[in-house]
Amino acid sequence: MFTLSDFRVKFKNPEEVKGFIKKHGEFAIVCYNTDVKYAEKVGESCLQSGHLSGSRHLYMVFELKNVPRSAVDQIVRATQGFVTNVQSLRYCNKDGKVSIYIAPELLDSPYMVKTIKDQEDIVNAQYNYIQTFLEDGGITGEKANEIARTILPIGVATECNIAVNLECLMHLANVRLCTRAELPIRTIVKEMVKQVTEVEPRYKPYLVPNCVKNRRCPEGKHSCGKYNIFTNTVNE
Repeated sequence: MFTLSDFRVKFKNPEEVKGFIKKHGEFAIVCYNTDVKYAEKVGESCLQSGHLSGSRHLYMVFELKNVPRSAVDQIVRATQGFVTNVQSLRYCNKDGKVSIYIAPELLDSPYMVKTIKDQEDIVNAQYNYIQTFLEDGGITGEKANEIARTILPIGVATECNIAVNLECLMHLANVRLCTRAELPIRTIVKEMVKQVTEVEPRYKPYLVPNCVKNRRCPEGKHSCGKYNIFTNTVNE
């Protein structure tokens, strides 16, 4: 069993990302035949004006571990400027290693904690039982794993590697930092943004939820009221 605090988000290429705005400019200077010595300023100008085509080849790489499969299912919906490799439950055997995510709303109840733990034990036992049954019939390895994985819950712990360019990370921030986003995916993206902006603070104004970006909430009657349209600030 695991919680939000067990999520692991590791920024893999921070030193490289420190130079991304300059590289953005180096790629974009051809547009006006600008001298390369102004690449940094060109990169900043492109960022501020939203001309991001020159940054599409620059990828920020993250390693996600001990996150629920349900969150991975959400993050891989991004397709433009997004590359991923997800742990295969065909090649990786989960026998005795099934760990299920428990939401913070359940943690204060010993009955709910026991419910999740019991489910975890049941799935582990059933997964092992299926593997044993298949092995008795001469089926092992990848084939056995791909059959046994069908009973794994969507909250099972998994891991993946992802790479995003700036436009993709901006999109992820816009939609997944919204309070309407599910807490696990919001937690992951919030940590990604935190680690990136620590390395390159100039990206911070652009890695925000849609309400901050557009100065209005697009969620209509589902608005959480977090963004104050009169002061252009986020209510904490």
